[in-house]
Amino acid sequence: SGPPKTPKPPVPELFLTEHAHVRMLRVLLELFYQPMLREGFFDEQELSNIFPSLEDLVEVHTLFLDSLKKLREESGFIIAEIGDVLLARFEGTEGSWFQKISARFCSRQSFALEQLKAKQRKDTRFNQFIQEAESRPRCRRLQLKDIIPTEMQRLTKYPLLLLSITKCTEAAAERAKVEQAAECCRQILNHVNQEVRDMENLMSLPNLLQLLQITPKQPESPPNLFLTPPNPKTPLKSPQNTDITKRTLVHEGPLTWRVTRDKAVEVQVLLLDDLLVLLQRQEERLVLRCHSRALAPAPDGKQMLSPVIRLRSAMTREVATGP
Repeated sequence: SGPPKTPKPPVPELFLTEHAHVRMLRVLLELFYQPMLREGFFDEQELSNIFPSLEDLVEVHTLFLDSLKKLREESGFIIAEIGDVLLARFEGTEGSWFQKISARFCSRQSFALEQLKAKQRKDTRFNQFIQEAESRPRCRRLQLKDIIPTEMQRLTKYPLLLLSITKCTEAAAERAKVEQAAECCRQILNHVNQEVRDMENLMSLPNLLQLLQITPKQPESPPNLFLTPPNPKTPLKSPQNTDITKRTLVHEGPLTWRVTRDKAVEVQVLLLDDLLVLLQRQEERLVLRCHSRALAPAPDGKQMLSPVIRLRSAMTREVATGP
């Protein structure tokens, strides 16, 4: 094997990778977004939903790259102080604007991929357009599905690049500026990650509703209404309707519901903003089903357990079936 690769100095690496990122954003804009609009595959509103704030992102990253180029030229290609340029990009009003447009774009990433994939399946001409665009040298053998996530990847890279710069910065005042810029980048990344999670939850709710089957269910009830008791400790005698579409999905995943010490049920849990919903998988459906447990001392007495729990009346214990 050859000699080990020497790591790139952090400031030139920031410059080179920013240059590469601007190039890929321009590919997305000029080879995909603009021709899609020109050819009538999508109207302007549809494209602004698929690629929100793309033109703004291209402008912001281009301006940042230009400021790095100018700094490099003014310093004779040996950059000793970069802190002010970094803070001008990631802190204050400019940082807030960058955070806003990045969050818009990245939060729609999954939606964009799904919309484009569906369009390719249905529209032969569009599929051919995508394949031809992807085959161009500017794409560097990357597919559209690989290019769309580059903004999110770039946001993840910034804190690491700036951390590397701080390690090579001797002057305390300059190092403090770079550290502050790195902290701004981390805050931007955290905000964008949360926006992405919120959007994914919002998008997954309709998909879950399509799988949902409610038992028992009144014939006249629309499918998005849960039948829940006024009190979670009472059986489903006088159900009231609870519209899930008016709630926000916070989390979704598998859970073990310990009905009794000896009875456990595997469920899919939906944590909404004010409800916990326990669903059981039945073939390709999600079923809302009550369970019962015996009430002591009456041998035939039963307590019905609702699969819909209002968070304000819920209690938590370290051991679910404990006293």
